[in-house]
Amino acid sequence: MKAFAGITIIIAALLAGCESGDVKIAKEAVANQLRDPESAQFRNISETANNLGMATVCGEVNGKNSYGGYVGYQRFVSQADGDNVYLENAWNTFDSVWSRHCSKA
Repeated sequence: MKAFAGITIIIAALLAGCESGDVKIAKEAVANQLRDPESAQFRNISETANNLGMATVCGEVNGKNSYGGYVGYQRFVSQADGDNVYLENAWNTFDSVWSRHCSKA
């Protein structure tokens, strides 16, 4: 039983590190848009590809403000290897970008 628990822990640790290159690039690009990039916390990450094979990464990010406190999660969309990053609190038209690229994710 202990061996089974040990194997389960090892598999879980390995799977936690399984992240596509597009997701890693998107996380870095999104974090760089924050006041404190090192504080970025991510959740609900999903990845889709359009008919040309270009990846779009959607999710939520939380970061610290100038006072050092976390401000709360906001949605993001990152396209084309992190070249285009859309943050919910920074774009007036964010809902249309989210619905076009992430609502099916």
